[in-house]
Formats: sequence, structure tokens, C-alpha cells
Amino acid sequence: MGEKIEKYDLVAPCGDYCSGCGQYNGLIVETARQMKEFAGLYGFEFRSEEVFDFKQFVKGLEWFIDNAKCPGCQQGGGPPWCEVRKCCVEKELRICFECEEFPCAKFKDYADPDTMDRYKRFKEIGFENWVLEQAEKVKEGYEIHLQKVASLKPH
Repeated sequence: MGEKIEKYDLVAPCGDYCSGCGQYNGLIVETARQMKEFAGLYGFEFRSEEVFDFKQFVKGLEWFIDNAKCPGCQQGGGPPWCEVRKCCVEKELRICFECEEFPCAKFKDYADPDTMDRYKRFKEIGFENWVLEQAEKVKEGYEIHLQKVASLKPH
């Protein structure tokens, strides 16, 4: 059986907190499952005629169900081309917020609109407290990329 993932392992090099990501926590997969179920249940196929290909839409939902899951950056997930992760590995940093050069050009390509707010908070309260704060936000349903509490919940 796999090793238990601790809250500190869920910090992505770019400052995202994996548990708050819809790809990591299953929100995207669950949303696609629910949409597929509703589409079939309510017979939307006949309603979509001449508007879009319903079978392709369902195929797309099935793709999300099968593929929209990420194990987290520290466990090998995330985009393989991510320069932020490569840089943090080279500099032996847990998170780029710890770098003296932050924010650099490499980072700016990956930043979410609220990243600088998270960085400021990180600098105010330190790594451990920041991680605990991120974990609390996730418990409340906060999705980091939507930057709000998600109305749908993963299973």
C-alpha cells in the first residue's frame, strides 16, 4: 500500500495547494460523472439535435472521468513541462515562495491571479502556518483555480 500523503506533501512548487485543486481532489471527475448522469437521465440527446453532437459530448465527459485526475506535483503529477517544479528541484526548495528571486519570469507563466496574495500571506505567517491555513480553506470547499468555494463537492 502507498505511503500516506501529509498536508506538507500537498504543496506544489508554484504555491498551489493540491487538496484545493479540482484535478487532485476529484471535483472535476465527479462533476463530469454527474453531468453524464443528468444528460442521460433527462434525455438531453433529442434536445441537442442540430445544435451539437450529443454522443461526442458524452465521449468528452467520459474522457474527463477517465483522465482529469492528478496525483499532485510532489507525487509526479502536474504538467511535465513545468519550469517552476524543475527550478525548485534544482534549488532544493519546497516552494518557489522561498526563493530569493521570487517572483521571476519562470514563475509568472504559471501564476494564478491570486498567487501574489498567497505569497504575501506565506511571507507573513511562514510555511507551516500557511500550509495549515490552506488546508482549512480546502475544508471549507475552496477550489484554488476557481478562487472561490465550489458549489459542487467531490466524493
